[in-house]
Amino acid sequence: MSAAPGEPALRLDRVSRTYPGGRAPALNGIDLEVPRARFLAVLGRSGSGKSTLLRCAAGLERPTGGAVHLGGVPLAGLRATALTRLRRDRIGFVFQELNLVDSLTVLQNTALPLLLAGAGEGEATRARALRVLEEVGLADRAAEPPGRLSGGQRQRVAIARALITEPDIIFADEPTGALDPVTAEGVLALLRRAVDAHGHTVVMVTHDPVAAGHADEAIVLDGGRIVRRLERPSAGQVLGALRTVAA
Repeated sequence: MSAAPGEPALRLDRVSRTYPGGRAPALNGIDLEVPRARFLAVLGRSGSGKSTLLRCAAGLERPTGGAVHLGGVPLAGLRATALTRLRRDRIGFVFQELNLVDSLTVLQNTALPLLLAGAGEGEATRARALRVLEEVGLADRAAEPPGRLSGGQRQRVAIARALITEPDIIFADEPTGALDPVTAEGVLALLRRAVDAHGHTVVMVTHDPVAAGHADEAIVLDGGRIVRRLERPSAGQVLGALRTVAA
């Protein structure tokens, strides 16, 4: 299932999401288009809907209204198996919890999406994983378990794993939330490079105005709606927008 030529990497049309027992919708009529090779930051206070937006956009949850298109493909029309295949082949994930497997080596963790797709543990898979690890500066740690790495190094393994399938889009959930400023800067530089050098699209949920300052565009959510859009934002502009929402 390939992306349709000329289509944006991601499009949300009037997307809503209401949870059972919820007093208000978590998402309330979101319209959003993310072009290819674009870095989008999604911000908002706790409960604003930013994590729900990411999960619906990535096909991890079904919206209760509206439509999500990935590369022109409507997710609502896909059966569970096809949706799983699309997420495996065309989406990279960088979770806040990382979800690395401590019983596997750094190289095996990086290659895991290929192994799950049936690529096998041959030389081609190993070489591809090593190339990606070289790009994130961890080729020399390939044989070690992730438990021996620092928090920033583990985050870079998660980014390498997200990159290995050469996905259309990478979803990153608070990728710098647990990192010190210097380490966070290195992780953000890797995501920026994924866009600029390789043409990936990155959608990053963050609470950090400094992190959002690396993006091409930032959107601020409140009450499940997009209330601010900032083009080429500075950290100061993002902080000002967040303060306005919180007031």
